[in-house]
This record gives sequence, structure tokens and C-alpha cells, in this order.
Amino acid sequence: MKTIESLINANKKVYVKMSSNEICKQFFIQAEREGFTFGGEKPTEKHPSDLIAVLPDKTICYVGTIGRIAAGSGAENVVVVEAEELLAL
Repeated sequence: MKTIESLINANKKVYVKMSSNEICKQFFIQAEREGFTFGGEKPTEKHPSDLIAVLPDKTICYVGTIGRIAAGSGAENVVVVEAEELLAL
């Protein structure tokens, strides 16, 4: 199992793709265990989403239109990881 923290890269945009709300909830639990925050709140207090951004300052956030375009772009400075790769399910 990888850690979410191991994804942090100051030179790349990192997105985690969720296949279901349940997977996202598990991702939020792991993020909280690793010390991540979500807009100053606990990740487990947030609603699930299909795509979450991981930021270099150990925060996570929802992804808007521009971020979704970036995540799908295949650009060299963008990393998209399937949540299942991170979770011990």
C-alpha cells in the first residue's frame, strides 16, 4: 500500500480518481490518518467526489472544471492515480 503523502510532488499536479463514493470515503479516512486536511477540516467530514486533488501542503480538495481538464490532458506535469492503488481494501 502506498501512502497518499508519497504522491506529493511540488513539480506535478496530482489527482486521485475514485471509482465509487465508498472508495472515496475510504480515501478520506486514509488521508485523515496521514494528517491531510480538506479546507481546514477533517476529510471525513466532506462529501465524496469522483476526483480529488492532492496538494504539496498536505491538503486535499475537490476538483473544478479546469482541474478536470488538466487531469484528462495527459500532460507531463499531471499525475492521475486510481484510489484503489492507494487503499488496502
